[in-house]
Amino acid sequence: MNIISNTAESIFRLLVPATVHTPPEKPSVELCGRRWVLAEFARITDAPPYTCISYSWGSGKVKNVFEDGQWMSYRTISAIETTIKASQAPDHWNFALMCSPRNEQKEAVKLEKALEASHAIWVDALCVPSHEPARSACLRNMGAIYSSAVQVFAVLSESCAKLLQHTHSTGHVNPEDYFILENDDWITRAWTYQEMANSKRTLFVARGDGSVLFLAQDFLNAILTDTTDYADTQGFDRSELAIRFPRMDSLQVMMADHQIAEYEGRSAYQVMSAMQPRFAEREEDRIYAMIGAITVSQSDSVNAAPLHPAEYFMQVCEAKGDYSFIYCIAPRSNEPGKRWRPNAGAIPPILSGVLVGSSGQTGSPKPTHLQLDNMCRLLPGAVNMDELKSVKAIDINLTSTDNAKAILARLRQKGFSGCGEYVELANGYFFPQSAFTLSDDIFVAVSPDMNWTNGAAGLLLRSTSSGINDFCDVGVFVGRLPKGGESINMG
Repeated sequence: MNIISNTAESIFRLLVPATVHTPPEKPSVELCGRRWVLAEFARITDAPPYTCISYSWGSGKVKNVFEDGQWMSYRTISAIETTIKASQAPDHWNFALMCSPRNEQKEAVKLEKALEASHAIWVDALCVPSHEPARSACLRNMGAIYSSAVQVFAVLSESCAKLLQHTHSTGHVNPEDYFILENDDWITRAWTYQEMANSKRTLFVARGDGSVLFLAQDFLNAILTDTTDYADTQGFDRSELAIRFPRMDSLQVMMADHQIAEYEGRSAYQVMSAMQPRFAEREEDRIYAMIGAITVSQSDSVNAAPLHPAEYFMQVCEAKGDYSFIYCIAPRSNEPGKRWRPNAGAIPPILSGVLVGSSGQTGSPKPTHLQLDNMCRLLPGAVNMDELKSVKAIDINLTSTDNAKAILARLRQKGFSGCGEYVELANGYFFPQSAFTLSDDIFVAVSPDMNWTNGAAGLLLRSTSSGINDFCDVGVFVGRLPKGGESINMG
């Protein structure tokens, strides 16, 4: 096989059926009794309608069918063939293309486009270039690739086949099937969040069984309804359900994020929060997946100056005016005026697995500092227990005298790794990441735009005579957020 030179190699390739005009010597793979080849396109917009495949690689690898010396998942071919069989049979789409209200004309148009898109497939193992710089350029464009696809097929494990068939026919998930879904590693991958987050239409299938196409929204609605009923019959609350089935909870958070983002946009923090509990072989893969979830714009630059993916992620966010990536526990810059800015590297959020319903933390960069908008300044003081109880802090009944300890224990269950110290405020408690010394010039700043149920991400700052506050730390605020805000400068 002739390898295209690095500078000329296309970053967008599709797997398509060979035609009578395809040279017989062109590398190919036999799929479902037909010869398929790779086609290259200068831009995504030049490509025909196509289908993306989302699947878990697993641990086993085999030789790549197109490139000598490269490897791919042993599940890749099975995932492709499952998708081909499921998507190219018109009868399989009977329940997957329902309109509300029913509209036969619209359904016919959708079916025609879906069938057309089933003859061009994007799958990572075969379509991501293996050589730099084209590989990194392709990974930066994952958001554009998945958002431009007509549909995404999420291929679950073989063990989920009966689960999908039963849920498809009855609209319900059996309680004993929760553990099957909880143990499916598709739910845990970092890439699957990005792949589903940008999808116009996601359909679930089970590997080796293409007989059932299940729209993601219908599938996840069934899971949400039945798991809630299960919790009620077992006598525990929703938060306990999330602890018992953390992966399914992550799946539901991902779908809720998908719906909210359609209306309000998706913040950098939301992406960081959803991505952190997920598995990635390499940390840079997690960050590339985060880039794909935060932007769907195609970057045509293949030979751009190399950037750490975390730096690229932050620059994309800054260009959008979203600085919510500051609420992470990464080491900070030593550059004057930018000591608030994380260094390029792993950027884990202060608290993961939460849903933030906003487009992010707005701010404006200045030569000497960052100006953050709509912030609430909270000063140390005795907590108002009536206000704290009214928000039902993290689903805890606050009746003990050591409420901060009880709240911290629940935060620990959700993965908070902070030092355990806290600042008592009139509105609640603030738990910083690192140990600190409380003084008169220390205050907490939180944003109503960065809130989740019963709390928010926040900052520990030190006031100065210049009006540019020193960045001290990040942390988690639990309590009632005051209304209204102000601009706060941070150096």
